[in-house]
Amino acid sequence: MEPKPIPAFYCCYLLRSTKCHSSLYVGSTPSPRRRLAQHNGDSKGGAVRTARKNLRPWEMTCIVTGFPSKIAALQFEWAWQNTHVTKRIADEQRITVRKTTESKSGRKRPARPRSSLKDKLSNLHLLLRVPSFARWPLSVRFFCEDVYGLWQAWSDRVNGNIREGIQMVLDLKQPVESVLGDEVPMNILNKSKRKREMLGKGGVDGLEIGYGALKDHVEKSIFLLADDEGLTCAVCSKDLWRHRQTALVCPHQGCRAASHLSCLAGAFSAEDGQAASVMPVSGKCPKCGTKSVWVDLVKEMTLRIRGEKELALLMKNPQAPKAKVAKANSATAPATAIAASDFEDGAPAEPDDDPLGEGWQPQDADEDLESMTSAASDVSDAEQIPNNVKFQATSQRLPRVIEDSDWDDAQMLD
Repeated sequence: MEPKPIPAFYCCYLLRSTKCHSSLYVGSTPSPRRRLAQHNGDSKGGAVRTARKNLRPWEMTCIVTGFPSKIAALQFEWAWQNTHVTKRIADEQRITVRKTTESKSGRKRPARPRSSLKDKLSNLHLLLRVPSFARWPLSVRFFCEDVYGLWQAWSDRVNGNIREGIQMVLDLKQPVESVLGDEVPMNILNKSKRKREMLGKGGVDGLEIGYGALKDHVEKSIFLLADDEGLTCAVCSKDLWRHRQTALVCPHQGCRAASHLSCLAGAFSAEDGQAASVMPVSGKCPKCGTKSVWVDLVKEMTLRIRGEKELALLMKNPQAPKAKVAKANSATAPATAIAASDFEDGAPAEPDDDPLGEGWQPQDADEDLESMTSAASDVSDAEQIPNNVKFQATSQRLPRVIEDSDWDDAQMLD
């Protein structure tokens, strides 16, 4: 299997039915906007347990992001869904207690306990404190004000604090009028343009799920490591040329620090007082002293050495919007029609969820999370066409079916 870069984005999410607030669903995805549309029946795909019409539409109340790999996100998802049995929570800390049911034959089987919104949030708070997840560079974003208020109320009364580096953000969606202006131009209604305008404006639609934030960092690293044979490690001062592919470069402008991966990991862990930890959380650059997040440095490195296709898309100049081709007169139209690119404005198709199957069980012990996945597709440039040639309208694309990425054993409460 070809190694791939750390995915640009992957999250675990909590859904709530807008018609029945006691109905909840936990899942994971690389594209929250698309996944929510699937759950609500607006796109092909979605989980069977969210397909009941009397529960739609669903709202995404909060997400947990910052996972160092897709496998890490799936491990967290399974633990959040099964807090009554996961071994990542000690028995004396467990909030949700395991129950058993007895069949007609007298055989006892484990049963999933019913969980309210308060139970889901309290268990999320607990998972962020357990040793298995406490040092991961996670953050929680809330899209519903009442859910955020319930989280704050629980955080104030519970014994135990979440690590300082884990961020809690209330990210409410801004009205479309405040984003696009009082008068919405017609050309802004283009789907791809509208998506770009909404980025960073709050809510699920405002999430940045691509590698765009790493573009300047990648360009700097490629330039710095390309020809400088005299470059030395900022930590150990030894030659870096032979190990330049896996070197970590400071992302801050004006700093030319580059370090061996193992050297910087040791420096970050020692600075944090966790010299024996497997993965650092963050640390200061040995040269400029600016703080950097470890997973962001490693993500840039894996994108640089493993993400040829992703880099090509990231560095590609945005194209002008393609004009819709009118249906030509049959007397003047050519015998064949040339199809335009499937992608708008050179943007890649949103990543597919890649299920591991219902039977997948995460390992109880902490694993070496080096399994990386990519969430981008190859894109080719649109073919250049002379202006004086008329074409027939392109045929509609078949609907794209994306399989369910969430665990099918998620709980549904009435």
